[in-house]
Amino acid sequence: MSEAESRNELDRDVDASMRMFEQSQVGDALTILPIRPSRVLLVLDGSPQDDASIAAATTLRERFNTETVVLDAREEIDADLAGKRAAEVSGSRPIDRVDGSTYDVILAAVATHDVDMVVLPCPFGRPLDQVGTDSAGTVIDVLLSRLKTAMLVIRREDMRLGDCASRVALVVGGECEMLPLASRWVFGLANPKATVSLNLVLEKEAFENMRSIFEAIHPETPLDEAAFGEAMTKTHASLHGSMAKTARASEMNYRLLPQAGEVAPPNPLQDDERMMLVMPLEVDDRFTQGFVQDRIRRSPHPVLIVPGHLA
Repeated sequence: MSEAESRNELDRDVDASMRMFEQSQVGDALTILPIRPSRVLLVLDGSPQDDASIAAATTLRERFNTETVVLDAREEIDADLAGKRAAEVSGSRPIDRVDGSTYDVILAAVATHDVDMVVLPCPFGRPLDQVGTDSAGTVIDVLLSRLKTAMLVIRREDMRLGDCASRVALVVGGECEMLPLASRWVFGLANPKATVSLNLVLEKEAFENMRSIFEAIHPETPLDEAAFGEAMTKTHASLHGSMAKTARASEMNYRLLPQAGEVAPPNPLQDDERMMLVMPLEVDDRFTQGFVQDRIRRSPHPVLIVPGHLA
Protein backbone atom coordinates (compact mmCIF):
# COMPACT_ATOMS: atom_id res chain seq x y z
CA MET A 1 0.00 0.00 0.00
CA SER A 2 1.39 3.42 -0.97
CA GLU A 3 1.89 6.25 1.48
CA ALA A 4 -1.01 8.18 -0.06
CA GLU A 5 -3.30 5.16 0.23
CA SER A 6 -2.27 4.65 3.85
CA ARG A 7 -2.97 8.30 4.59
CA ASN A 8 -6.38 8.11 2.94
CA GLU A 9 -7.24 4.98 4.93
CA LEU A 10 -6.18 6.70 8.15
CA ASP A 11 -8.31 9.73 7.26
CA ARG A 12 -11.30 7.46 6.65
CA ASP A 13 -10.78 5.78 10.03
CA VAL A 14 -10.58 9.14 11.77
CA ASP A 15 -13.71 10.38 9.98
CA ALA A 16 -15.59 7.21 10.90
CA SER A 17 -14.54 7.53 14.55
CA MET A 18 -15.64 11.15 14.69
CA ARG A 19 -19.01 10.31 13.12
CA MET A 20 -19.52 7.61 15.76
CA PHE A 21 -18.62 10.08 18.49
CA GLU A 22 -20.94 12.77 17.15
CA GLN A 23 -23.74 10.22 16.79
CA SER A 24 -23.33 9.30 20.45
CA GLN A 25 -24.58 12.76 21.36
CA VAL A 26 -27.99 12.16 19.79
CA GLY A 27 -28.03 8.45 19.02
CA ASP A 28 -29.11 5.36 20.90
CA ALA A 29 -27.29 6.16 24.15
CA LEU A 30 -28.67 4.55 27.28
CA THR A 31 -30.29 6.73 29.93
CA ILE A 32 -28.41 6.65 33.25
CA LEU A 33 -30.36 5.34 36.26
CA PRO A 34 -29.65 7.68 39.21
CA ILE A 35 -28.49 6.37 42.59
CA ARG A 36 -29.80 8.08 45.70
CA PRO A 37 -28.74 7.21 49.25
CA SER A 38 -31.20 5.59 51.65
CA ARG A 39 -29.04 5.18 54.78
CA VAL A 40 -26.10 7.45 55.57
CA LEU A 41 -23.30 7.18 58.12
CA LEU A 42 -22.50 10.67 59.41
CA VAL A 43 -19.03 10.71 61.00
CA LEU A 44 -18.16 13.50 63.44
CA ASP A 45 -14.74 14.68 64.59
CA GLY A 46 -15.55 17.77 66.67
CA SER A 47 -14.02 20.15 64.09
CA PRO A 48 -15.77 23.11 62.40
CA GLN A 49 -16.37 20.84 59.39
CA ASP A 50 -19.00 19.00 61.45
CA ASP A 51 -21.46 21.83 60.75
CA ALA A 52 -21.10 21.29 56.99
CA SER A 53 -21.36 17.51 57.42
CA ILE A 54 -24.60 17.91 59.38
CA ALA A 55 -25.90 20.32 56.74
CA ALA A 56 -25.13 17.67 54.09
CA ALA A 57 -27.01 14.99 56.05
CA THR A 58 -29.93 17.38 56.45
CA THR A 59 -30.01 18.05 52.71
CA LEU A 60 -29.99 14.33 51.95
CA ARG A 61 -32.83 13.80 54.43
CA GLU A 62 -34.93 16.58 52.93
CA ARG A 63 -34.38 15.43 49.35
CA PHE A 64 -34.34 11.64 49.65
CA ASN A 65 -35.81 10.86 53.08
CA THR A 66 -32.57 9.20 54.12
CA GLU A 67 -32.01 7.55 57.48
CA THR A 68 -28.86 8.79 59.22
CA VAL A 69 -26.74 7.03 61.80
CA VAL A 70 -24.34 9.34 63.63
CA LEU A 71 -20.90 8.24 64.82
CA ASP A 72 -18.40 10.11 66.97
CA ALA A 73 -15.21 8.53 65.62
CA ARG A 74 -12.72 10.48 67.73
CA GLU A 75 -10.26 8.31 69.62
CA GLU A 76 -10.80 10.36 72.80
CA ILE A 77 -14.48 10.94 73.55
CA ASP A 78 -15.23 13.36 76.34
CA ALA A 79 -18.89 14.25 75.68
CA ASP A 80 -22.00 12.88 74.02
CA LEU A 81 -21.19 14.57 70.71
CA ALA A 82 -23.08 12.04 68.55
CA GLY A 83 -26.25 12.26 70.65
CA LYS A 84 -26.28 16.05 70.75
CA ARG A 85 -25.65 16.52 67.05
CA ALA A 86 -27.96 13.71 65.94
CA ALA A 87 -30.78 15.80 67.36
CA GLU A 88 -30.07 18.38 64.63
CA VAL A 89 -30.90 15.98 61.77
CA SER A 90 -34.41 14.62 61.32
CA GLY A 91 -34.51 10.82 61.03
CA SER A 92 -31.12 10.30 62.67
CA ARG A 93 -29.85 8.41 65.69
CA PRO A 94 -26.44 8.07 67.39
CA ILE A 95 -24.56 4.77 67.36
CA ASP A 96 -21.94 3.43 69.73
CA ARG A 97 -18.25 3.58 68.95
CA VAL A 98 -16.31 0.31 69.07
CA ASP A 99 -12.69 0.19 70.24
CA GLY A 100 -9.93 0.86 67.74
CA SER A 101 -8.38 3.46 65.50
CA THR A 102 -10.67 5.98 63.85
CA TYR A 103 -10.61 4.30 60.43
CA ASP A 104 -11.29 0.87 61.97
CA VAL A 105 -14.23 2.35 63.89
CA ILE A 106 -15.67 3.83 60.67
CA LEU A 107 -15.20 0.59 58.72
CA ALA A 108 -16.88 -1.40 61.51
CA ALA A 109 -19.85 0.99 61.51
CA VAL A 110 -20.23 0.67 57.74
CA ALA A 111 -20.22 -3.13 58.00
CA THR A 112 -22.67 -3.20 60.91
CA HIS A 113 -25.25 -0.65 59.77
CA ASP A 114 -25.50 -1.39 56.03
CA VAL A 115 -25.10 2.20 54.85
CA ASP A 116 -24.75 3.23 51.22
CA MET A 117 -22.89 6.50 51.86
CA VAL A 118 -20.41 7.80 54.43
CA VAL A 119 -20.23 11.54 55.12
CA LEU A 120 -17.12 12.72 56.98
CA PRO A 121 -14.78 15.70 57.33
CA CYS A 122 -11.44 15.88 55.56
CA PRO A 123 -8.90 16.10 57.08
CA PHE A 124 -10.33 14.20 60.03
CA GLY A 125 -9.90 15.79 63.45
CA ARG A 126 -8.33 19.06 62.32
CA PRO A 127 -9.79 22.20 60.72
CA LEU A 128 -8.98 22.50 57.02
CA ASP A 129 -7.25 25.85 57.46
CA GLN A 130 -4.64 24.18 59.69
CA VAL A 131 -3.67 21.64 57.02
CA GLY A 132 -4.47 23.14 53.62
CA THR A 133 -3.08 21.18 50.69
CA ASP A 134 -0.40 19.35 52.69
CA SER A 135 -2.47 16.22 53.31
CA ALA A 136 -5.93 14.73 53.17
CA GLY A 137 -5.09 12.98 56.45
CA THR A 138 -4.33 9.41 57.44
CA VAL A 139 -7.98 8.50 58.05
CA ILE A 140 -8.96 9.47 54.50
CA ASP A 141 -5.93 7.73 53.00
CA VAL A 142 -6.81 4.45 54.73
CA LEU A 143 -10.50 4.67 53.82
CA LEU A 144 -9.62 5.28 50.18
CA SER A 145 -7.80 1.94 50.22
CA ARG A 146 -10.33 -0.09 52.21
CA LEU A 147 -13.80 1.42 52.05
CA LYS A 148 -16.21 -0.12 49.53
CA THR A 149 -19.01 2.39 50.09
CA ALA A 150 -19.47 5.79 48.45
CA MET A 151 -17.78 8.44 50.59
CA LEU A 152 -18.63 12.14 50.65
CA VAL A 153 -15.73 14.11 52.11
CA ILE A 154 -16.50 17.56 53.47
CA ARG A 155 -13.84 20.23 53.06
CA ARG A 156 -14.51 23.92 53.70
CA GLU A 157 -17.21 24.45 56.31
CA ASP A 158 -18.98 27.08 54.19
CA MET A 159 -19.28 24.76 51.17
CA ARG A 160 -22.73 23.34 51.84
CA LEU A 161 -23.97 20.38 49.82
CA GLY A 162 -27.34 21.95 49.10
CA ASP A 163 -25.64 24.79 47.23
CA CYS A 164 -22.76 22.82 45.72
CA ALA A 165 -25.03 20.17 44.14
CA SER A 166 -26.27 22.73 41.61
CA ARG A 167 -23.02 22.21 39.72
CA VAL A 168 -21.69 18.65 39.70
CA ALA A 169 -18.50 17.65 37.90
CA LEU A 170 -17.62 14.02 37.14
CA VAL A 171 -13.82 14.28 37.17
CA VAL A 172 -11.91 11.56 35.29
CA GLY A 173 -8.16 11.12 34.89
CA GLY A 174 -8.24 7.98 32.72
CA GLU A 175 -10.16 4.81 32.04
CA CYS A 176 -11.85 3.48 35.17
CA GLU A 177 -14.29 0.62 35.61
CA MET A 178 -16.17 2.54 38.31
CA LEU A 179 -17.01 5.40 35.95
CA PRO A 180 -20.52 4.20 34.97
CA LEU A 181 -21.41 3.77 38.65
CA ALA A 182 -20.04 7.23 39.46
CA SER A 183 -22.19 8.75 36.71
CA ARG A 184 -25.28 7.28 38.38
CA TRP A 185 -24.35 9.09 41.61
CA VAL A 186 -23.91 12.34 39.65
CA PHE A 187 -27.51 12.31 38.50
CA GLY A 188 -28.74 10.99 41.83
CA LEU A 189 -27.27 13.86 43.86
CA ALA A 190 -27.45 16.78 41.41
CA ASN A 191 -30.06 19.41 42.26
CA PRO A 192 -33.02 19.93 39.93
CA LYS A 193 -31.97 22.09 36.93
CA ALA A 194 -28.31 21.54 37.88
CA THR A 195 -25.36 21.78 35.52
CA VAL A 196 -23.47 18.50 35.24
CA SER A 197 -20.20 17.99 33.39
CA LEU A 198 -17.88 15.23 32.31
CA ASN A 199 -14.40 16.61 32.97
CA LEU A 200 -11.73 14.57 31.15
CA VAL A 201 -8.49 15.60 32.81
CA LEU A 202 -5.21 15.42 30.92
CA GLU A 203 -2.49 15.30 33.57
CA LYS A 204 0.92 16.40 32.29
CA GLU A 205 2.77 13.46 33.84
CA ALA A 206 0.33 10.93 32.37
CA PHE A 207 0.58 12.58 28.97
CA GLU A 208 4.39 12.56 29.02
CA ASN A 209 4.45 8.86 29.96
CA MET A 210 2.00 8.00 27.20
CA ARG A 211 3.90 10.08 24.66
CA SER A 212 7.16 8.31 25.48
CA ILE A 213 5.55 4.91 24.95
CA PHE A 214 3.71 5.96 21.78
CA GLU A 215 6.72 7.59 20.14
CA ALA A 216 8.93 4.61 20.98
CA ILE A 217 6.52 2.45 18.97
CA HIS A 218 5.80 5.04 16.27
CA PRO A 219 8.87 7.34 16.13
CA GLU A 220 7.65 8.88 12.87
CA THR A 221 4.35 10.03 14.42
CA PRO A 222 4.63 12.58 17.24
CA LEU A 223 1.83 12.59 19.82
CA ASP A 224 0.71 16.04 20.92
CA GLU A 225 -1.69 17.06 23.67
CA ALA A 226 -4.50 17.83 21.24
CA ALA A 227 -4.35 14.33 19.73
CA PHE A 228 -4.19 12.73 23.17
CA GLY A 229 -7.14 14.76 24.38
CA GLU A 230 -9.13 13.79 21.27
CA ALA A 231 -8.35 10.12 21.85
CA MET A 232 -9.42 10.42 25.48
CA THR A 233 -12.68 12.05 24.41
CA LYS A 234 -13.44 9.26 21.92
CA THR A 235 -12.72 6.65 24.58
CA HIS A 236 -15.51 8.12 26.71
CA ALA A 237 -17.97 8.65 23.83
CA SER A 238 -20.53 6.17 25.17
CA LEU A 239 -20.61 7.75 28.62
CA HIS A 240 -20.75 11.22 27.08
CA GLY A 241 -23.80 10.22 25.04
CA SER A 242 -25.56 8.73 28.05
CA MET A 243 -24.87 11.76 30.23
CA ALA A 244 -26.07 14.15 27.52
CA LYS A 245 -29.28 12.15 27.01
CA THR A 246 -29.95 11.82 30.75
CA ALA A 247 -29.37 15.51 31.34
CA ARG A 248 -31.87 16.43 28.62
CA ALA A 249 -34.46 14.03 30.05
CA SER A 250 -33.89 15.50 33.53
CA GLU A 251 -33.97 19.12 32.31
CA MET A 252 -30.37 19.65 33.43
CA ASN A 253 -27.54 21.37 31.63
CA TYR A 254 -24.63 19.20 30.46
CA ARG A 255 -21.09 19.93 29.27
CA LEU A 256 -18.24 17.76 28.03
CA LEU A 257 -14.95 19.34 29.15
CA PRO A 258 -11.60 17.85 28.11
CA GLN A 259 -9.16 19.87 30.25
CA ALA A 260 -5.52 20.18 31.17
CA GLY A 261 -4.89 19.08 34.74
CA GLU A 262 -3.88 22.53 35.93
CA VAL A 263 -7.24 24.11 35.02
CA ALA A 264 -9.55 21.17 35.81
CA PRO A 265 -11.56 21.01 39.04
CA PRO A 266 -11.14 21.54 41.89
CA ASN A 267 -10.89 25.29 42.16
CA PRO A 268 -8.22 26.83 44.43
CA LEU A 269 -8.84 26.33 48.15
CA GLN A 270 -9.81 29.96 48.69
CA ASP A 271 -12.22 30.09 45.74
CA ASP A 272 -15.85 30.80 46.67
CA GLU A 273 -17.50 29.16 43.66
CA ARG A 274 -19.85 26.39 44.76
CA MET A 275 -19.62 22.99 43.10
CA MET A 276 -19.36 19.29 43.92
CA LEU A 277 -16.89 16.76 42.54
CA VAL A 278 -17.68 13.10 41.88
CA MET A 279 -14.68 10.83 41.33
CA PRO A 280 -14.53 7.11 40.47
CA LEU A 281 -11.78 5.14 42.18
CA GLU A 282 -10.27 1.77 41.31
CA VAL A 283 -8.81 1.01 44.72
CA ASP A 284 -6.17 -1.37 43.35
CA ASP A 285 -4.86 1.08 40.75
CA ARG A 286 -2.07 3.36 41.95
CA PHE A 287 -2.58 6.00 39.29
CA THR A 288 -6.30 6.52 39.94
CA GLN A 289 -5.76 6.45 43.69
CA GLY A 290 -3.04 9.09 43.47
CA PHE A 291 -5.21 11.17 41.13
CA VAL A 292 -8.16 11.07 43.55
CA GLN A 293 -6.00 11.83 46.60
CA ASP A 294 -4.47 14.84 44.85
CA ARG A 295 -7.85 16.26 43.86
CA ILE A 296 -9.27 15.79 47.36
CA ARG A 297 -6.43 17.52 49.16
CA ARG A 298 -6.60 20.55 46.83
CA SER A 299 -10.39 20.87 46.84
CA PRO A 300 -12.46 23.36 48.83
CA HIS A 301 -15.57 21.59 47.50
CA PRO A 302 -17.29 18.45 48.81
CA VAL A 303 -15.98 15.40 46.94
CA LEU A 304 -17.90 12.14 46.47
CA ILE A 305 -15.63 9.14 45.90
CA VAL A 306 -17.18 6.06 44.29
CA PRO A 307 -14.76 3.17 45.00
CA GLY A 308 -14.39 -0.37 43.72
CA HIS A 309 -11.82 -3.13 43.38
CA LEU A 310 -10.52 -4.46 40.06
CA ALA A 311 -10.61 -8.07 41.23
